Amino acid sequence: MCGIAGFVDLIGIGAADMPGRLQRAVERLAPRGPDDRGTWSDDRCSFAHTRLSIIDLSAAGHQPMSGHGLVITYNGEIYNFAELRRELADLGYTFVSRSDTEVLLAGWKAWGPALLDRLVGMFAFALWDAERGTLNLARDRFGKKPLVFRHDGSRLAFASDIVALRHMDDGEIAIDPTALRMLFALRYIPEPWTIAAGIQKLPAGHLATFSPDGLSIRRWYDPCGPTRQRYTDEGAASDDLRTRFDAAVRDRLVADVPVGAFLSGGIDSAIVAASLARQGAGVRTFTVGFPGASAYYEERPQARAVARHLGLQHTEIEVGPGETAAALDAVFDACDEPFADSSAIPTFLLARETRRHVTVALSGDGADEVFGGYRKHLGEAPAERYQRLPQWLRTGVIEPLAVFLPEGKDGVWQERARRIRRFLDHAGKEPAARHAGWMCNLAMRELDALFTPAVSPAATDVVSLVATVEEQAGTSDAVNAMLSADIALVLPGDMLVKVDRMSMAHGLEVRCPFLDHRVVECAEAMPGRFKLQGGLGKRILRSTFADRLPEEVFSRPKKGFEVPIARWLTNDLRDHTRRAIDRDRLVRQGLFRPEVPAHWFADLEAGRRDTSWALWTLVAFQAWIDRNGDVPLAS
Repeated sequence: MCGIAGFVDLIGIGAADMPGRLQRAVERLAPRGPDDRGTWSDDRCSFAHTRLSIIDLSAAGHQPMSGHGLVITYNGEIYNFAELRRELADLGYTFVSRSDTEVLLAGWKAWGPALLDRLVGMFAFALWDAERGTLNLARDRFGKKPLVFRHDGSRLAFASDIVALRHMDDGEIAIDPTALRMLFALRYIPEPWTIAAGIQKLPAGHLATFSPDGLSIRRWYDPCGPTRQRYTDEGAASDDLRTRFDAAVRDRLVADVPVGAFLSGGIDSAIVAASLARQGAGVRTFTVGFPGASAYYEERPQARAVARHLGLQHTEIEVGPGETAAALDAVFDACDEPFADSSAIPTFLLARETRRHVTVALSGDGADEVFGGYRKHLGEAPAERYQRLPQWLRTGVIEPLAVFLPEGKDGVWQERARRIRRFLDHAGKEPAARHAGWMCNLAMRELDALFTPAVSPAATDVVSLVATVEEQAGTSDAVNAMLSADIALVLPGDMLVKVDRMSMAHGLEVRCPFLDHRVVECAEAMPGRFKLQGGLGKRILRSTFADRLPEEVFSRPKKGFEVPIARWLTNDLRDHTRRAIDRDRLVRQGLFRPEVPAHWFADLEAGRRDTSWALWTLVAFQAWIDRNGDVPLAS
């Protein structure tokens, strides 16, 4: 895993300070690649690279790397590089290293963009062809590795994150109002937007080509490809899934450094660990725990039982209350734009401690989005049944009565009431609006109440995004339509951002076998009923791998990788909350109506309403402002 950055001026850079720009970008990217660093320039192109050595630890893997008239700076891992290398050797190509980077150079020379379809792995790379004066930027199928860019006529700057990119092109930034509204709706900013107007994320599965003819961006991978065979027999689907998943795990053991695995008390990481055990990998597993936290946030006993059952060497990591608050600044430093998924905090701490033992860790990330593991997925069938009730009963009786349900997170019944209210808010809507509503932290009316008129509603909102994705998926299966939106929006915007930023802050590479494209395509070819049925999520995973794990692993209630953020915001992190909602600060910024966050905090503190997600989003935004100054709103 690595950090990359670069700048291309097709007319000619002519910037005397380019070495300084490259050095500043390298310093920002150093945590992503602590083992080596390098720069390269010609009269039109400059590349910077920081390296985390995983395959071929020798100097022969140094980047930026040149060969065959091409230069590359690359972040990622290609698990099938040895197979591709043999194919290329048969075509007459020779190699001086054992690195996958050299295979990418030869593969692009041999096959051009068709190389991308052959790759098994995760990647973001920039490839400069000086003879043609062409820069190619490519990103992996599901957006595991980040890549942002800014294009201005004959110039283009790119990097692994926005901070490094700004060092490369030395440009000013302004807040994109559409991105700001998306942030408070979703807790993250979906691609292609970034918080900075004019800076874009290259979408997952896309290729950008920058040449004298201009900039073109095209999609090279579609997870819902229409030519794939559909499963009608669950047994056949299960057999294929088992074979593909074990292959994905085996591929992700390719490394010249120690490999481990995250292990929680849930299904997904346990399935990964079981596959590792069957393959005799002998890797260590790691679990984080928070002493003094309630049982809801403690998974060490369950993880310990799984590791014991599988005969794995297991390590438990304890993180005290003080460490969490102390790590918060480092968590925000690792983010190049506001990011408000609070599970980034335990992910950061787990990655930090795991890195003391191994350089690579496998995880169960992606299973929920691909196989239907969230509560919102389980709400789809009840929502369809709810819509069949008479309208007078829904709008005249049930929904008015729901207003009187208590809300909060202080007890089981309050939490159930909160979920019922959330269900009723969206169950009666059309599918795309319903799915978008379950994704959102704040509804449209709440966003309108929060923002001043300066942050006007954009033409693009979450509902239209979800509707576009689900239409492109081309399926009448409501469950699969919802999962297609998760794969296109939630994975590259939230889950994979969290994993990448928090792990790479410590130079730890995380690999996700559930997001091997062969596994995802297998899942996509299944009807939704294989994944969700009878109030049971990830049903196909439970049946396919039932013989590998104790039954209690599959019967435990679903828990996310969560922290008690509501309690923290009113206790341990109270000062952060107070600074975020400070009235004078909010008035000066001119983005938010100060009374709205004040009510959020009062409601949370009094236990009237759980507003923790909204407050935490504001805390994350203000932390980004603290690091970037009073950034203006783009006009």
